[in-house]
Amino acid sequence: MIGPRRFAPLLWLVTSALVLAGGRFAGPGVLRGLLLGAAAGLAVVVVASSAGEFAASDSGSARRLAARRAMGFYGLAALGLLLGLLTIWGVIDQPSLDDDGAASWRAVRTVGWLLAWWVGTLAAVSADWARFRGGDLEPGRVRAATAAGLSLALAVAWVFAVNYTAGERDRLWEWSASSRARVSEATLELVGGLREPVEVVAFFPPANQVLRRIEPFLDEVAAAGPVDVKVLDQALEPTRAGELGARENGLLFVLRGSDQRRIELDLDYERAKRSLGSLDREFQEALLEIGRERRTLYVTTGHGERAEDANDAGEPGLGNAYGILRALNVSTRNLPVADLIQDQPPDAGVVAAFGPTRRFLPEEVDSLRRFWNRGGSILLLLEPGVDHGLEPLLEEMAIRRLEGTVANDRYHLRRDGGTSDRRLLLTNRFGSHATTSDLSRAASRIGLVLEGAAGLEGVAGGPARSSVLVRPMTGSWLELDGDFERDREAEPDAVEALAMASTLPVETAAEPDADIPPASGGERSESRAVVIGDVDALNDDYVYVAGAGAMSANAKLLLDAYAWLAREGEAAVASVPGDDDPVLQRTRGESIRWFLGTVFGVPVVVLAVGFVYVRRRRSGRGSGLEGRTTGPAGGDGS
Repeated sequence: MIGPRRFAPLLWLVTSALVLAGGRFAGPGVLRGLLLGAAAGLAVVVVASSAGEFAASDSGSARRLAARRAMGFYGLAALGLLLGLLTIWGVIDQPSLDDDGAASWRAVRTVGWLLAWWVGTLAAVSADWARFRGGDLEPGRVRAATAAGLSLALAVAWVFAVNYTAGERDRLWEWSASSRARVSEATLELVGGLREPVEVVAFFPPANQVLRRIEPFLDEVAAAGPVDVKVLDQALEPTRAGELGARENGLLFVLRGSDQRRIELDLDYERAKRSLGSLDREFQEALLEIGRERRTLYVTTGHGERAEDANDAGEPGLGNAYGILRALNVSTRNLPVADLIQDQPPDAGVVAAFGPTRRFLPEEVDSLRRFWNRGGSILLLLEPGVDHGLEPLLEEMAIRRLEGTVANDRYHLRRDGGTSDRRLLLTNRFGSHATTSDLSRAASRIGLVLEGAAGLEGVAGGPARSSVLVRPMTGSWLELDGDFERDREAEPDAVEALAMASTLPVETAAEPDADIPPASGGERSESRAVVIGDVDALNDDYVYVAGAGAMSANAKLLLDAYAWLAREGEAAVASVPGDDDPVLQRTRGESIRWFLGTVFGVPVVVLAVGFVYVRRRRSGRGSGLEGRTTGPAGGDGS
């Protein structure tokens, strides 16, 4: 037996690693040259040792046949690596082909060199490993190992080929909701609540596949409320198309009087079917923009409030929250200090303060108190430990902010892995109130996220009445010293609420006859307020719309809180996820783990199970053979 040949499998694996590292990862330069030079030297040693053993062996001997087999498979693997390098470096270029032809040629080159390298490597290494593992050359064992390695290589190659083909020949069967337009319950409720007729004009040619997919959607919408649906061909109705500005088919117009919104759809079904699932959401947004009066939300400024975009400190902005409000046809306007001191504009329906970090002037607080006492609506998002100066206003709302930050060592999100994660609260405990009725019904499958929240509690004795909207989970406490380790003696655990609502009958207000128009056109019967102990409850990390008919619990809280404050009666733009439309979220690290687990973890488990099974089977056969040979010798076989 030739000594250096015993290391051929290990040398070849090192060769493959060096070639792949040098060709794929190392940039042009000395490092690539060193890696490929070392790989070339090792490849020559491996193939030459097989060729030398073949030449030195007797014709027809088992040793010569084994060397010839190894030389052939190592040569196939070396050819695959060479073609791979030439492909990676662009030496082998595609002929003059169109885009589809060039893509197919690139696929053939890639599959070709990978297949040659993979099959050659696994077969040669398996054969040599079995050959040099024992002391003597056993032709049967070598043939079995070669066949096993070759079978495994071809099986894995087949699996990857099927996966690649499935990816390239992508076909979407209409078993999922994403390939057709579906009407959500929220849309039907929104249509049913329309106060004025709405016209829907769809421009599509006759017998169009996309039109056939959206016709059931349009029929359901027309049956749910005062919506008149018309389907026209742009080429046959030039006058109407000109009035609406439709220069082509594939357009859907939602009209109310002179106000209109346009939704674009592709006429080709293969391209349009992926976007049909979002038609319900787009139709909702169009209805909300033209089907209701435009509202205004006044947002206080000048006190370090959280803005729509992220700030210089790296804190997330409230852009998604603003986007949801805009989808409700709500415009936001800044309310600076000077205007606030002189009382709100006469059209103010709802006033909000998003996480102030500096004190309000006493004159500003008095202005907010007068506004609320006259039947106004206020949305406050407060932060723990901030001297905002709003205590007199909160007192009239029968709400008190507690000292410290609410923490929980069990129900929280994980970010850094330290004790500070205990401030990332997760809760599904909602009170009985109009703003949380939907959240309460979905409490078993959703969770509200708060990041560093202040605790709240109700105060009895005044004319205002407060109620709990969101409660912390069991085991929460008020963290006072910042180490987020629970001190049962110094840090109280009686946290009543994370968010509260308050109402005040107008007849008990100081100025009941003040001329402030209500947000929804009717008379104000009470003042309304919503106080949340965390501005990050509405930041972009936690407020999002997951798709048609589904949004995060934080987004739903914002939506329903605003609808209650503004005295809106229409359906919300979307609902929380249901049992048939779950929302699955993963962090970037979790996505990477899932990817590695499915691509590499599952094959490794399958191979490990097969290896254990083969080893046990061979051990059983060996034990059986020993029993049959020793039995007669010992006189027990008769």
